[in-house]
Amino acid sequence: MKADSLKISKVFSSGGDVQYVLPHFQREYAWEKENWQTLLNDVLEIYNVYTPEKEPEHFMGALVVINDGTRNGVIPVFKLVDGQQRLTTISLMLCALGRIAETNQPPLYKRIRRLLTNQDEEGQLFFKLLPTTKYGDRDAYQALLNGDEPPGGLDSKIPEAFRFFYKELEARVKHPVEHLDPERLYMVLANSLQVVFIDLDQGERPYEIFESLNAKGKPLSQADLVRNYIAMRLPEKRQGDVFEKYWSKIETLLQEKRKVGRSGLGELTAFLRHYLALRSGLLPNERHVYERLRDRIEKEYAQPAEFEQEIATLKNYAEYYDRFLRPEHEPDERIRTKLRRLNTLEVSTAYPFLLAAYDAYSNGKLSKDEFSEGLSILENYMVRRYLSSEATNYLNKMFPALWRELSPTRFSESLRKVIVAKSYPPDHRIRRDVLTEQVYDKRSDTRGKITLVLESINRHLSSQAKSGGYTILDGDSTIEHIMPQTLSAEWKKHIGTHWEQVYADYLHTLGNLTLVTQGWNSELSNARFEDKKAKLSGHALRLNSDYFGVGIDRWDDEAIRARAEFLLDAILKLWPELGAPPVVQKTTGTKPYSLTMMGQTFVVTTWRDVAFYTAQAISELVDDFDVQIASHMPSYFDHQQFQSACRQLPNGWWIYMNLSAASVKNFCRNMLSLAGIPEDEWQVEEA
Repeated sequence: MKADSLKISKVFSSGGDVQYVLPHFQREYAWEKENWQTLLNDVLEIYNVYTPEKEPEHFMGALVVINDGTRNGVIPVFKLVDGQQRLTTISLMLCALGRIAETNQPPLYKRIRRLLTNQDEEGQLFFKLLPTTKYGDRDAYQALLNGDEPPGGLDSKIPEAFRFFYKELEARVKHPVEHLDPERLYMVLANSLQVVFIDLDQGERPYEIFESLNAKGKPLSQADLVRNYIAMRLPEKRQGDVFEKYWSKIETLLQEKRKVGRSGLGELTAFLRHYLALRSGLLPNERHVYERLRDRIEKEYAQPAEFEQEIATLKNYAEYYDRFLRPEHEPDERIRTKLRRLNTLEVSTAYPFLLAAYDAYSNGKLSKDEFSEGLSILENYMVRRYLSSEATNYLNKMFPALWRELSPTRFSESLRKVIVAKSYPPDHRIRRDVLTEQVYDKRSDTRGKITLVLESINRHLSSQAKSGGYTILDGDSTIEHIMPQTLSAEWKKHIGTHWEQVYADYLHTLGNLTLVTQGWNSELSNARFEDKKAKLSGHALRLNSDYFGVGIDRWDDEAIRARAEFLLDAILKLWPELGAPPVVQKTTGTKPYSLTMMGQTFVVTTWRDVAFYTAQAISELVDDFDVQIASHMPSYFDHQQFQSACRQLPNGWWIYMNLSAASVKNFCRNMLSLAGIPEDEWQVEEA
C-alpha cells in the first residue's frame, strides 16, 4: 500500500490522462443538499483567504484505489474503492464552473475540460471519472460533461447536485457587490483541496482498509458495507457476471431507500439481518449486520465458487423477501392474499421464519396447502397477540429459531403445536382482553391491524347471512370512535357522572371502534350518539347495520363492553384457539445417561450427546443421509460449521447444537420420522 497527499489537480493528473472507475458493487451517488452545502461553504471559506503565494490547504479525506493497469497502452486506470462521493461532487462543481465560464472565459473552460476529460480519447475512456450505472448515475454524469441535459426518468441525484452548484456559483459570479472570480475559485478547487491518495496492491484486502476509513459526508449503510465487501472478495474476472446475475437483481428488488416496518431499516439491510437470523437462530444487532455477514462468509465460504453460490442463494431469498413486502408480486392468488394480510399485521419479526418456510415451499418440500395453512396459523398467532396487547420484543428471539423446532414431515401440525407454547393467548385471555385492551394507538400505525380485524368480522357476518357476498366500502376505510376522541358537554352528560373513567378505560378499546369512509368519519365526528346510531344502523357494512339497527339507548361502559362481546363471537370463530398450551413438566436436575436406539446403547452425559449419537446412528442406517435427512432439516445440518455450538458427524455434516432438552427431543423425533424409524426404537434414560 502506498499513501500520498495529493491536490485535486494531481488526482486528475494535472490535465494529463487518467481514469477512475467505480467497481460494480459501489453504491450510487448518495450525497444530498446538506452535503453539497457543507462542501460549498468550505470552498468559499478557503476562497476568501486564498492567495497564489500561500495556497491554503483543506483536507478532504481519503481516496482508496486499486491500480487496474492501463488502457490504450498509456492511460492509467484505477478502481475507486472509497471516496467516490467526494470525487464525484468536486467533479460536478468543476463542471458547473466550466459551464459558467464557457462563454466569457474560454481559456478557463478549456482548463477545466482538460482536468475532467481525456481529450484525445473516445467513448468511455473520454471521461476521467466513470460513476456507477446504478440509478442512471453514469448516463447523467456523462451527459452533463458533454454539455447535454441528462436523460429523463433517472433516479440519479447527480443532475440535482449539478443544478445546485450551477445556481449557487452563477449567482455569486453575477453578484454586483460580492462578485466571485471563476479563475480564483478554480485555483481553490484544483490546488487547495487535498486528499490522501491510497493505492492498494491487488493482493491486499481492500475491504479491511475500507472498513477503517471515516469518510467525510454521508455515512455508509450496512448494505453499502456489504456491497463493497462482496466486490472486493470476488475475483476481478467474476465481478461482472456475479453482479449481473445476482447482486444487481437483489438491489433492484430490495432498495435501501425504502424502509421496513418500525425498525426504519432500509429494505436490503433488513433482509440481510433477517437472513442472518435464519441461518444463526439469532437476530443480529442492526448496527452489526455487515460484521456478522462478513464473519459468516470468512468462516464458511473461503473458496470463490462457494462464495458465489452463497450470493446466488441470497438472490433467491431476496425474491421471497420482496414478496413479503409486496404481496402483489406473489404469483399464486391464495398465497398472495394471505401474505397481504400478514403484511397488514406488520409481521416483519416473523420474516426469518417465513424465509425458511417459503424456501421449503419453493423447493417442493412443503405443499401449497401446507404452506397456506402455515400462513393462516401465523395470522392467528399475530392477531390474537395483538388483541391481547402482547409485547413484540419476545418475537425477535422466538421467530429466528422457530423453524428448527418444527417437523419437516408434519409442518402445519408441528407449527400449530409449537406455536401455542410461544406466549399464545388462549380463549380465556382473548375474552378478557378484547373487552379492556386499548388496541388503537394514534402514536403508532395500528389502523391497518384494526381495519383487518373489523373487515374480517364484517365478511364473517355477511357469510352467516348466506347472501353469497359481502359489502366493501366505496373508499378507504377509516377508524371511527363511536364515543368520540373529543367529548362535548352533551356527550359527557350522555355517558353519565363517571364519564372521565369511562373515557379513559374504553375510548380505544375494540368495542368502541368501527369502520366507515373518510367522508362518514368527518360527518360523524363528535356528533350525538342518537345521530351516530341512526347513521350506522343504515350503513352498508353488516358490522354496523347488524348491531346498531337494534334498540340501543345509551353508549356508556356497559354498551361498549356489550359490543365487544358481539365482536368477540366472530373473533373466536375467525381465529379459533389453536390448542391448549402444553403442561410444563419440570426437568430441572434431570440428566440423560443412556441412549438406546435400534438395540444399540450409547453412554451420554448431556442432551447434546443424545442429539449427536441419534444423528450418527441414523446416518449409518439410512441409504442417503443427504437427501433423506439433511435436505429436510437445513437449519440443523450444514457442510460448514455453524456460528453457534455444533459438532461434526463422521459423514462430514455439521449439526447445530445450541438446543435445550425439549428441543433435542423434538429434533430427534423429527429425524426418526424422516428415517421411518418408530419412536419406540429410541429411548433415553434420565437420572
